[in-house]
Amino acid sequence: MEMFQNMEEELKRENSAAEQRMVHRIQRIMMECHREKMEAVKKAREEERELAQKAVEEETRKVMEELVSSGLTALRDHKTNLGELIKAKEKEMNAYYGLAQRQKQEEVQEVLQEAEKAHQANLDNVKFKLVNTQGELVSVAKQLGIMTNWKDFLEEELQETREAFQKYINYTFPRLSPGHADFILPERKKTPSKLLSDSETSA
Repeated sequence: MEMFQNMEEELKRENSAAEQRMVHRIQRIMMECHREKMEAVKKAREEERELAQKAVEEETRKVMEELVSSGLTALRDHKTNLGELIKAKEKEMNAYYGLAQRQKQEEVQEVLQEAEKAHQANLDNVKFKLVNTQGELVSVAKQLGIMTNWKDFLEEELQETREAFQKYINYTFPRLSPGHADFILPERKKTPSKLLSDSETSA
């Protein structure tokens, strides 16, 4: 009976030792699994971080490419718009310059026309005055000619009258000495110097 008890106790000890070994083994396995799990998690996280980093870098590269492409497109569009704006401004300035030139030419032409009109009016006025003056001179010349003819005629008639009267005196008073008949027929007066100077000036 005692032998069975000893065997039972021995079996219990062996079972307890086996259980302890099993527990230790399970613990080691669990620790190994935990370590492997942690390493796997760490590796997965590193791979995930690397993938995320690569994804971020790839996305950044795409964004930069899009920005560069958009910038180049915008720059080309800006250059195109700027060139078109410059051309439009040049066209506008040329049109404004042409309009200003035409207005200036029109103003100059208008001034020249006004000056030509004024010159023509002055010329016509001078011509009119010259014609009138010429007409007056012709009229005065005609009047002077008529007066000269009358003067010559009267001078000749007066001379003939004096000669005839002198003959009458000589015939009627043959005994009168020269100069005694001056009270009847005085000598002719001398022409005043003023009339002589006027006639010489007119001549």
